[in-house]
Amino acid sequence: MKFLSAAASRLMARGVLSDGWYSVLTGLVLLYLAYVLGRIPWDVDRAAPFVSVAFAATGLWQLTRGLRAEFQRRPQSTGEPS
Repeated sequence: MKFLSAAASRLMARGVLSDGWYSVLTGLVLLYLAYVLGRIPWDVDRAAPFVSVAFAATGLWQLTRGLRAEFQRRPQSTGEPS
């Protein structure tokens, strides 16, 4: 896991990976972890469903935050100098 974090940090430092896409990737990983934890039976681990819900909520928040940062509405240029 440290390798992935270090790789993302290097890409962000070089300007290849923006803050918005970093949030999108983080959100997707959290949603995947929520899916994996949600499949654990109740009798094996009783905390897993609650952690899964927390990961899902945080993952959705990160995903929407990143998408908003990347695809925010910008004013359209009219081509005329202002």
